[in-house]
Formats: sequence, structure tokens, C-alpha cells
Amino acid sequence: MIRTYKETDLEEMVRIWYDASVIAHPFVLATFWASYKSAMEEKYLPLAENYVFEREGKVTGFISLVGENVCALFVAPEAQEKGTGRALLEHAKILKGSLSLKVYRDNKKAIIFYEKSGFRAVGEDVDEHTGCVQILMNWRTSN
Repeated sequence: MIRTYKETDLEEMVRIWYDASVIAHPFVLATFWASYKSAMEEKYLPLAENYVFEREGKVTGFISLVGENVCALFVAPEAQEKGTGRALLEHAKILKGSLSLKVYRDNKKAIIFYEKSGFRAVGEDVDEHTGCVQILMNWRTSN
């Protein structure tokens, strides 16, 4: 079930973000992700439009949007490969009609996921926080 997040979900959302980030981004030190935990909980997530995927009463993933920009899409490592990410992304597509996002170039698994979901690479830049190259991707209803 997908629903709008509640403030009580924040702690679990940060746990999912951290655990999934460390696994998906071995090219970034885990200490970097750890240093952003409180900012995620207190600043970034509360400012976004967040939707969580809940299975058997437990939050297993979430998507964060600012306008048509996907700022975060994370699924708990133990819940991956079960359609959670795809369901959250499809929900956002229905809500917005077009989406854009950035994904680290070295996160091949995520790039393949987004390509299968209809996203197309439109450019790249360097993340000012990590120094890693990011691929800019877009999806439009007409894709």
C-alpha cells in the first residue's frame, strides 16, 4: 500500500535511506551517509512531498518529490526486488506526468532500473557533496 508519509515514519525512512545508500553506493564512504542522517530527518525529508510503501504495517520504501523532481527513491535492502520501487515510481508518474532525477553514474543497478521504467539520460553533472558524476534522467508521459 502506498500512502502519504506521516511524521512518525521519518525515523524508519532515514534508516531505509542510510542502509540502502551504503549498499548502493560503495564508491562513497559510509561516514558520508552517516553525517547526513540528521539533515535527512530534520530538513530534507520534511520539505519534500513523501510517499511510503507499507507492507504488513511496516514501511519498506519511500519516494520523495519536490515538484517533478525525484529527490529520493529508496527501498529497504531486505525488501528490494519485490516491486516496491517500481510501485512508488509509477505512483509518482501518475501524480506528476513527467519526472526528472539524478543518479550516480557508478550505480549501474539504479540506472538500469530507471531505464526499464522509461527514463532517458539527458546529461550529467558532478555532485557537489561527493564529487561523483551523476546522470540526469527524465521521464515524460509521451516517452
